Amino acid sequence: MATNYFKTLFGVNGTKEELTQSGSNPEVPSNINVQPLIYPPEIRGNSERPCMVMTAHERKLSGAVHRHSIWFPAPSGLQFGDSGDYGSTDLGKMAGAVDALGKGSSVSEIGSRIASEIKSINAKQAASLAMSSLPDKYADAGALITQQVTNPNTNTTFNKNGVRTFTYAFKMIARSSAESNLIREIQSKFRKFIYASRGGEASTITLEYPPVWTIKFMNMDSGTENIFIPRIYSCYCTSVNSNFNANGNIYFSDNAPLEVDLEISFTETRALNRFDIEQMENDQLGNRGISAEGKPMASTQIEQPIPSPIKPG
Repeated sequence: MATNYFKTLFGVNGTKEELTQSGSNPEVPSNINVQPLIYPPEIRGNSERPCMVMTAHERKLSGAVHRHSIWFPAPSGLQFGDSGDYGSTDLGKMAGAVDALGKGSSVSEIGSRIASEIKSINAKQAASLAMSSLPDKYADAGALITQQVTNPNTNTTFNKNGVRTFTYAFKMIARSSAESNLIREIQSKFRKFIYASRGGEASTITLEYPPVWTIKFMNMDSGTENIFIPRIYSCYCTSVNSNFNANGNIYFSDNAPLEVDLEISFTETRALNRFDIEQMENDQLGNRGISAEGKPMASTQIEQPIPSPIKPG
């Protein structure tokens, strides 16, 4: 029989504090889970509706970490953009040497290969190569005469992987005074956590980074993550756009707007590598690259065998 994960997390009436994030240490006393915000409220009772939860890990100057979770039904049109940055380089006459180096050839073997290629060229190629070493205006004339140009041997080079970004849009329509207050709290919390905080109690000489966020797509009948949607690493919330009463200038008697549209963008805290992706897919990176102190990790720790191997003496 399917269960309702909201009831497991928060209790029947939603009064129980949210459980600590998967992968973190639940025994750390400084980690506090703030009462979650859930829109629309009725999704608490729907165990068949996939949901997403966005959690801000707010670091206090005392060292405590307060976790603020906001729940929505999983939106439509989820997009994931994985990319690599590539360039190009012209190897020219060195292409043969590069191939030889790639095969682990010795210096003498590389020299022999280059000499062999030189010996195999015909007279027309030799003339073209000779003219290509002249100043540009003569080299261009030589190319026109011989009808040959030096092969640039252009190759694609890999530079780096891109940092992924994600954007989500939600429309919230209030049907009661309680929902108006819920919508106000949600949009206020997103806007609040896009800003940096003071780096000291009474000084603004330094600023503390905004909170790091984790994003999960959940199966609400089991409390597990949806394996059909890729996982997301730790993120920063980079923009929040709020649009009040987009479809009509309608307010309630207490001046609360009828509807609020939110567009929220996130950027992962660093570029990922294949190991990171594999770890998340294999359910071995529950912390999503975020420490118990709410700080992003610069690299993923590779688990060492136990016992550690001993270097031979």
